[in-house]
Amino acid sequence: MRKVLYVPLDDRDCNYQFPWLLSQMTEGLELLRQPYEWMGFLKKPADREKIWEWLFEQAGECDYAILSVDTLVYGNIIGSRIHTYSMEECRETMDRFRQLKKQNPQLHIHAFNLAARVAAYNDNHEDPEYWQEYGYDIWRYTWLWDKKKPAGISEKEAEALESLQKKIPKEIMQDFLERRKTDRFVNLTSVELVRENVFDILTVPKDDTAEFGYAALDQMAIMQKAEEEQLMNRVYCYPGADEVGSVIFARVFCRIKQYQPVFYVRYSSLTGSSVIPLYEDRPLGESIKWQILSAGGICSETPADADCMLAVNAPGTCQIESANQKSGRIFASDNATNPEELLRYIRYYKEYYGKPVGISDVTMANGCDNAFMNRAMQHHTFDRIAALGGWNTAENTNGVVIAVLAIAAFYQEWTDFPELKKKADTFLLRALTADWLCQANVLRQFLDEYAPAHQIEPYFLREKEEESRKYFLRCLRSLLQEKLGGRLKGQKAILENIRFNWNGAFYYAVDVSLKE
Repeated sequence: MRKVLYVPLDDRDCNYQFPWLLSQMTEGLELLRQPYEWMGFLKKPADREKIWEWLFEQAGECDYAILSVDTLVYGNIIGSRIHTYSMEECRETMDRFRQLKKQNPQLHIHAFNLAARVAAYNDNHEDPEYWQEYGYDIWRYTWLWDKKKPAGISEKEAEALESLQKKIPKEIMQDFLERRKTDRFVNLTSVELVRENVFDILTVPKDDTAEFGYAALDQMAIMQKAEEEQLMNRVYCYPGADEVGSVIFARVFCRIKQYQPVFYVRYSSLTGSSVIPLYEDRPLGESIKWQILSAGGICSETPADADCMLAVNAPGTCQIESANQKSGRIFASDNATNPEELLRYIRYYKEYYGKPVGISDVTMANGCDNAFMNRAMQHHTFDRIAALGGWNTAENTNGVVIAVLAIAAFYQEWTDFPELKKKADTFLLRALTADWLCQANVLRQFLDEYAPAHQIEPYFLREKEEESRKYFLRCLRSLLQEKLGGRLKGQKAILENIRFNWNGAFYYAVDVSLKE
């Protein structure tokens, strides 16, 4: 049994649970995680000392480690945005990676360290307290300040920049900039650890990023250092965050199995690969290539040469929010897509090549495209595919689907491994329930209708959590029966429970099972 250490980005299912569920689709490989109660909660950081102690205890038995630098330095993903650690304190923590490698030279460390986001809205739920009043202003100021240098800004934008500089209190701006300085120090030190061969590969996901601003500046500094050190083949920087644990697990799996999956990528629209999704900084097609490369695979232009197919339901001209799909669909964007052809090709590919297919539904952000999913239901597509996703950002979706596909390709869709196939099919049912039925439907009903009528605060359910759970379960079970007939791949589909990470309706996780 090969053992792999894993320190997640935070305690949510997408980070703590998904890579472990992927490991259950493999044989001869065990993913070791620290106890859940050590992982913190929202703005409460993880117990870093216990996790570091656990790492040193377990490392001697492991060949690989997938480590979140953000968790081990700041406590979790939110810690990178709100911490008060000095640069010297972070330097001391980063030295622990050197000690870990020195004591365990056999350990291949695949680390990931986010380029911290600058959220473009006023809300302090996942950011410093002052983000409630000045969040958007800080984002806008840093965006204009960065744009001014390479691209130039208009007279109106220059006036806005000056106005924002006066509006944002100096002590708040100083706090923000000092933390960014420390975060970038950790980013650059992580690159140094690649040069020192402490880290085999460093992945730098860009969380909620854009063309200009501090995340863009951080990427520039990171990649300049990587180029100076001749490490461009070992430092990856691309949009994403909550999918990265799953993607790196797929990479480690492929290395252990000495396997390089070949992906054929097919879009529902000719222009889809060139669309820049919401919360991202580059064309969809380029990010997908990065996700495939990061998972240990390569792309092929022809289906015959591939081990699997990634079918991408992509927007024609621009991505919209799933919450707006009833009234805010863009006619021109829909006209530039042909989802019917994509679904028919999936059937052809399965019948002609017999290789696994995964669907990445990224026409919209934060939920599946109901029209596409209803079409897929009519085509009985869900019984043919190995993976599906349509949640949060495009790269969150792409990364997890690609990770599952890499494993499915190695096992030839688990033809000779019925127990592993059952785990994979259950993960597919989870995606159908969470990304389609819940995020694109029940969650919207809850936020728009039920929560206001019952005086429920969606970010903090508090004593309303049980009432909210019953509402979600009732609605989801009804939809599961209506849309899927309560079955998937000839098995009874059961929704057992829904849980709310961080006590918020937005951070739900579903528990499902399949019965013969």
